[in-house]
Amino acid sequence: MGSRMYLALVPPTEVLESIDELVERMRERSQLRDPRRQDPRRLRWIQPGDAHITLAFMASVSDPEGLADALTADLDTVVPVSIGLSGAGAFPDPVTAKVLWLGVSDPADALPTLARRVRSAAHGAGAQPEGGPFSPHLSVARCRPGDVTGEIDALSGFSAPAWRARSAILFESHVGSRGARHQPVAEIVLNGLDRSQFRSPK
Repeated sequence: MGSRMYLALVPPTEVLESIDELVERMRERSQLRDPRRQDPRRLRWIQPGDAHITLAFMASVSDPEGLADALTADLDTVVPVSIGLSGAGAFPDPVTAKVLWLGVSDPADALPTLARRVRSAAHGAGAQPEGGPFSPHLSVARCRPGDVTGEIDALSGFSAPAWRARSAILFESHVGSRGARHQPVAEIVLNGLDRSQFRSPK
């Protein structure tokens, strides 16, 4: 069995801190429910500092170093992407939710193309990234299927100013009895030049 790995964009420190504060408020909100009645949804909020936007997940990687090298070579010409956070939702839907997320704003619609390149490079390195449509989001909680419309309402007012993602982080995920532990393995730098900045003014 190979390593569980994923490549993700990690928000800058100030955005991570604001997400951590939001999650802590939501965790406290959950604890205010009637303690005599156990919440059947069993909401499990992300740990401080764990927020990320997954570009590709690979359940079993036999050669992590080879994967990192392939991603580094392929993404070296990719232009850094400008993204932000706004809104909230759930997968598969708010009434039978398993995952609660914050929405990702991507004005240039650059993330789907980036995700496709990541998956292609991973395939070329012998890894098997999960398929399916790419839907950019930042997961903040997982739960047993249930109605999370109240949580979505509470999260929907959150937003974070746009930042320029200049690299992606390759993580190895270790799953244990106390949950998942995410270990950064490599930083994949986006070195491409944004040609628009060199255009002559009209």
